[in-house]
Amino acid sequence: MNQEEQKTPGSTFSAEAMEQAEVSEELQEKATGKYRRLKGFPRYLALVIAVATTLLVFYTAFAGVFLPHIQRGIVLCAMLALTFLWYPTTKKSKFDRDKVAFYDWILIAASIASLVYIMVNHKRILTRIPFMSKVLPMDKVVAIVLVFMLLEAGRRTLGLSITVICGLFIAYAFLGPHMPKMFYYKGLNLNKFTEQVFLTTEGMFGSLSGMASSLLFGFLAFGTFLQATGADKHFMNICIALAGKRRGGPAKVAVISSAAMGTISGSAIANVVTTGTLTIPMMKKTGYTPEEAGAIETCASTGGQIMPPIMGTGAFILAETVGVAYGKVCILSIIPALLFYIAIYFLVDLMARKRGLKGLPADSIPNLLKTLKSGGIFFLPILILIGLLVSGFTPFLSGVGCTLLIYLLAQSRKSTRISFKQTILALENCAKGLMSIAGVIFCASIIVSMINVTGLMMKTTAIILSFSQGKLWITLLLVAAIGYLLGMGLPISTSYIILATLSGPALVALGVDMLVAHLTIFWFTQLATITPPVCMTAFAAAGIAGGNPMKTGFTALKLGFTFYYVPILFVYSQLINGTWYEQCIIAVFAIVAIYFLGTFTEKYFNGPLNQIQRFAGLVVFLSLYAMMFNDSSWTLRGILLAVAAGMILLLFITQAVKAKKVKAAQA
Repeated sequence: MNQEEQKTPGSTFSAEAMEQAEVSEELQEKATGKYRRLKGFPRYLALVIAVATTLLVFYTAFAGVFLPHIQRGIVLCAMLALTFLWYPTTKKSKFDRDKVAFYDWILIAASIASLVYIMVNHKRILTRIPFMSKVLPMDKVVAIVLVFMLLEAGRRTLGLSITVICGLFIAYAFLGPHMPKMFYYKGLNLNKFTEQVFLTTEGMFGSLSGMASSLLFGFLAFGTFLQATGADKHFMNICIALAGKRRGGPAKVAVISSAAMGTISGSAIANVVTTGTLTIPMMKKTGYTPEEAGAIETCASTGGQIMPPIMGTGAFILAETVGVAYGKVCILSIIPALLFYIAIYFLVDLMARKRGLKGLPADSIPNLLKTLKSGGIFFLPILILIGLLVSGFTPFLSGVGCTLLIYLLAQSRKSTRISFKQTILALENCAKGLMSIAGVIFCASIIVSMINVTGLMMKTTAIILSFSQGKLWITLLLVAAIGYLLGMGLPISTSYIILATLSGPALVALGVDMLVAHLTIFWFTQLATITPPVCMTAFAAAGIAGGNPMKTGFTALKLGFTFYYVPILFVYSQLINGTWYEQCIIAVFAIVAIYFLGTFTEKYFNGPLNQIQRFAGLVVFLSLYAMMFNDSSWTLRGILLAVAAGMILLLFITQAVKAKKVKAAQA
């Protein structure tokens, strides 16, 4: 599909997007790792492995998944082979940039040989008695080889951090007898290690791997095909048509478009480099500083991780860990996600009103009807996907089925039709999408396995409860702090896995519902991507905006405050576990509270605010916030509501008096 076919009539932003394409590509490489420039046989081999894996996974969505070791073994070994084909030894290496190094061919051969061994021995593995049946010498060899390759795949796709952390957990499992009393464990030997990570479904073939080789693969394919058919560009133009002419229009386009992109992409950085290359230059042209433009796009894109129906890898893992349907996680996340985006929308609107910023010129805004006619059809698969999840269909079948629907819809129209070659490349990109995170997921599977077999989860729970002295609010602070520290060096999904495994039981022990506890942890792990000193999403946005990365990060921190206080409502209010009526009431009060917290941070409400007026806005927020807590009596709630109403009235009166004085002075 060429550029002219992708362009919606009336849109004039394609040139701006093309100007930023080089920056976007560079940032995308930083986000996902620089691929090799494959040619000849290696290129064909990578294509065949990827397409075959995608088609096989699609087949199992309708015919039923294979036995665990077969389904997960195929995907695991295929992802390893693709990783060693596409990723060079290091991002800066030059000697193997244009060709596959000889040692990588050894690793690729080892990946294929491991798969053959699994396929040949799967009946024996299935019928043996764990930790009782004999472990063959070759079982140990294959287990060690696979663990080594998973650690290397994690290093190449993410970096050294995941490899080191996974290695430390493995070392702890072996060195447990030499640990201090608090962390003492009798230790594993090689036989038990092989049993745990290879011969059972508790290690590399565990539930996380099962999720990656089915459900997650299907949803990644859904997003891949939406982008392959140009749906993301249509979504962007629809957002421009809806919000572009409003005050501070480009910032509102960034919020709405990032929310829309969040429904098809679970990656914050991918969201930034997809929508930010267009929205950030527009924001700068209408009066936002580079740091503000980058921060707005950072927060809006980070929200894609919490925006149903595709909420990033962590949400799939959350559903698998808690043992609930993914559709339920999506439904419960709708109101919190809307609160997050409403908060950002309020802030950018207040910023625009404060500075008198205008929207985009009318002649540069696409016609809404023409835009909807051109690309509105691509909302249909998203709506159907949500409907299928709500109706109780399996997420795996729903994701793959809607992926095929996207393809059929695209082929039914000349303007969106993709060729056979583009179809094959889209199928390949489905596997490559999983490849970029497979090393992290499979390493995380080993980490969880080591935590479980060593009993570290119970030890950590006892330590957290000891530090917090059994107080829930202190425990929440500890969990948030640990999540932030983990997020400095790990992606959200891995941070969530480790934090949920180690601290989730502590929250449950204090009476928090398990699903609520895990949703709270999931939100806490989003903080690192927007919080300095390590905030990769903000750094990516700053690269596009040409702003100071650290200043962009701190500005994003101010805009993304909902990541801090909404999870508290999960625990202390009925926002998650209440009836639909209670949830709606809480959402209304939360929206009002959010707005007045925005007036406090931006120092603006129908005009500039002095310190007393700012304090009044903060009182409104705190009063409404406390009113939503479960332990607030009806009498206290009435008092808090009266205080909030009084402060709002005070703000209106003082601002009206101030405006009247200004008019009198001008007259």
